[in-house]
Amino acid sequence: MKFGNFKFTAKEILFFLLLIAIVYRSPYILFHGRFSAEEGSLYFANAYKEGFLYSIFFIDFSSGYFNLWANISGIIANLFSLKLSPLISNYLALIPILLIFHTLIYKSSYLTDNLNNKIILSLIILFSPNNVPEVWLNSINAQIFLCILTFLILCKKNGKNNISFFDLVVILFSALSGIYTCILTPIFFYKLSIYKTIQDKYNFVTILSCTFIQFIFVLYSKFNNILNVKKLHPIDFELIINYLYNIPVKSFLGRELTHFFYNLIDLNSEYIFLLLCVILTIIVIYFFYFFKKNINTYFENKFLLYSLLYAFIATSLLVLVGAAGEYTGGRYAVLPSFYLLSTVYLLSKIMNKSRLRSILYVFLAISITSGFYDFKNNNKYKEFLICINCPNWENEINKFEKDNNYKLKIWPYTNNKSMKLN
Repeated sequence: MKFGNFKFTAKEILFFLLLIAIVYRSPYILFHGRFSAEEGSLYFANAYKEGFLYSIFFIDFSSGYFNLWANISGIIANLFSLKLSPLISNYLALIPILLIFHTLIYKSSYLTDNLNNKIILSLIILFSPNNVPEVWLNSINAQIFLCILTFLILCKKNGKNNISFFDLVVILFSALSGIYTCILTPIFFYKLSIYKTIQDKYNFVTILSCTFIQFIFVLYSKFNNILNVKKLHPIDFELIINYLYNIPVKSFLGRELTHFFYNLIDLNSEYIFLLLCVILTIIVIYFFYFFKKNINTYFENKFLLYSLLYAFIATSLLVLVGAAGEYTGGRYAVLPSFYLLSTVYLLSKIMNKSRLRSILYVFLAISITSGFYDFKNNNKYKEFLICINCPNWENEINKFEKDNNYKLKIWPYTNNKSMKLN
């Protein structure tokens, strides 16, 4: 396909369709803008009141880590008028998402070796049922998409002596914007031990340095009793049940189908837990014996499989002990769900001669289909995406200009969120 002198390849068409899907999810946010929770009340407000130096080094010790992306987004948004500032913050949060698809589609990767694979993984990332409205286009949750981007960089095929400074910058920003990326440090070392390229060496040194810095902040927050009391808690039975519902089950069935089957079966949580444990045990045993016989024939897939399994288990443990309260859904479920679905995708590639491959494709198809429904029509959290009697930002600015003590109303507006700028 051609337009003037510009040639559209299948990759450009795929990227364009993904852009349409992004706009389709919430035209209101992309055309009008909005601040969401701490994005406005903490990070933008800090930059507005305190200036550059305070804001760039600001750490919310109640969360326990440094969020560089949110700090910079607040600073850049303050370079524009109040009317445009939320829109600027939203478009800055869009950058990691666009970089994910650019990396996935245009870069050579061990994870995707043809266009069909790129399409499947793109659909998993964008339409996963756990790509919840809560994390969509706001600076505080951009760390989640930066982590996915960092994992894709980990999977890239690097030249023996080539250095991508852009990849190093991405890893730096990602690891200094949240703990999720720091969790990946061991598999960066694992890749270095296998492929031994200079890029892998610098990637590992960068993420290790940032992880050390974040670890200091977490320890400081914990030992000075300023970390949120709901974080770093023991794992109990109810939390495990909550985890099983929000991640292994919802990753494939989505919210609506999960509730449908739950009400249809009408079992209590103990029976569901036992049933899931039996199913998971059977699956693990099957794959253990399969790969015990075949893993040596899949050198690249061995690295990918171990990396995905580690990322899934480590991130799940982080969510279980570090989520605020007895809840592992919402923003906490996004990354474990991504790693789980990507593992199923990888297994479907590896097991091309197994009858189980068709079943894995069915699971992925159900996940993407249910996620596509929730992508736009999430009945529980629609106020994160669309404006239903939401505060008019221009009116809020007018009220603030008349009274600097006025608290500007922001999203999620159903929770009466606001921010104070004086």
